[in-house]
Amino acid sequence: MTRAGRLARLGLLAAASAGAGCSGGGASGPKPFDAMSAEEHLACAVDISAVTYLMAAGKVPEESELAGKSVLAVAWHHNAYAIPQGKGGQYERVNRMREELMAKDQPDAIAARAADCITSAVAKHEAK
Repeated sequence: MTRAGRLARLGLLAAASAGAGCSGGGASGPKPFDAMSAEEHLACAVDISAVTYLMAAGKVPEESELAGKSVLAVAWHHNAYAIPQGKGGQYERVNRMREELMAKDQPDAIAARAADCITSAVAKHEAK
């Protein structure tokens, strides 16, 4: 399978296992996972899903470490949004929101937010 094919598959997995914008702290770093609202978690799931599609399409540089952690991160954010609300899988919503986001936002902005979201989720996972 080609690199683009692997990334496209990763994007599909991210969307299937999972939201626009992780309100990261910008210069101060990503917002802590447990400090995010449900809507921020959903937005992170969308950003992470979108960045995998953007990497696969060559619209943002491929970052293998980021891509490698995206499935874990999107699942953490999706579950932090959906489970407490009893909403179950929000895959169709995440997919719809991803398409809307990619149509209106700049790829680099999505990638920056997704990186913060991934960092936040990985830190939560590693703290367990």
